[in-house]
Amino acid sequence: MVLETPIKKQSLQSMVYESLRQALLQREIEPGEQLNIGNLAKKLNVSAMPVREALRRLEAEGLVSFNSNKRIVVNKLSPQDLEDIYNIREPLEELALLQCFEREDAVGMRKLESLHRQMCNPQLSAAKWFDLNRAFHMKLHEMSGSPRLFQILQGLWNSTGPYLRIFSGSDRAVTRANKEHEGILKALGTGDRPKAKKHLRSHLRNGLQEVRLLLEEEALDVDK
Repeated sequence: MVLETPIKKQSLQSMVYESLRQALLQREIEPGEQLNIGNLAKKLNVSAMPVREALRRLEAEGLVSFNSNKRIVVNKLSPQDLEDIYNIREPLEELALLQCFEREDAVGMRKLESLHRQMCNPQLSAAKWFDLNRAFHMKLHEMSGSPRLFQILQGLWNSTGPYLRIFSGSDRAVTRANKEHEGILKALGTGDRPKAKKHLRSHLRNGLQEVRLLLEEEALDVDK
């Protein structure tokens, strides 16, 4: 009985964190938007404390910022931010991918293949594809066997997540991404490291281009 309260408290904190993180990644809360702890607590029907703690976790992941004037704002990427994130991501994702070859994780491969099959469903909604795409990349990073590398890549991926959510609404971009995922999976299955790196680099650079275009479109909308 003594342990029930902290377990419930921790569960509540995690639920609030996941709800807010999903809202940010799905762009239900837009980049640049100012957040109010009291309003969020009311919407989620919780006290202010778990909301504040969740926002601090999201700040550590690069999704929100607590400014000196006590304003909490959803982070908005600049073109330079975007370039920096992808320049950091590429060598780290290559490292994670190469470490997957060393571990021969058959269970992990089956999970990746299952996610890929689901992502290729033409009836899939953009929101569902986004969730599956994130799960695919997180699983790939996890299969590296390095918890620290996984954590770093998760934070970098989350930073661009709100922009990748819009990317998932493009049929052309989704079709290309699915083919690139397929190339990575085939290379993993055959042990072809150079080909795996080639498909990964193409995937990241095409993703960068798509998100860059989105940022340019948003900048034009602001100027209108």
